[in-house]
Amino acid sequence: MKQIQAIIIGLLAISMFAGTALAIDIETLDKISIRMPKAKVHALLGAPEEILELGKGLTAEIYKVSNAEPMIGAGCIYQDNRQLAGQAFVFEGLLHKEAAERLVKHGFRVIEEIEGTYRLAGKDDDTGKPLVTQVALNNGMTVIMTFEKDFHEQWSK
Repeated sequence: MKQIQAIIIGLLAISMFAGTALAIDIETLDKISIRMPKAKVHALLGAPEEILELGKGLTAEIYKVSNAEPMIGAGCIYQDNRQLAGQAFVFEGLLHKEAAERLVKHGFRVIEEIEGTYRLAGKDDDTGKPLVTQVALNNGMTVIMTFEKDFHEQWSK
């Protein structure tokens, strides 16, 4: 998971200065849910800023986010280039503790905390499916990555 996190941060940093695509807003981003078909995600979000093959059948698509400060970007992670397997949200600043506390207020529970990195378990507010969320710091930014529980357990082995 740390590899995916580092790649998404790197791509967002590059695209912040080089990209010309329109940024998405938080309301549109909120319509996306885990296991959504890629075509439906594209219908809502449009074309991504960047696309990267992560290996093991995973692809990441990176989007800029507008009018959602301190959030600066988001990523969609697909399994076998078909279904949304995970989402990543990148925020400027050290907001990891506040993010974890907010997730707990929304029904998640902390299952692991190591050196400012939190792993939480909860349910998707749209679908009710079990999720695993990781909140971590990377180069002065807070990264929140959310995956469907079964996918996370399979991929993190």
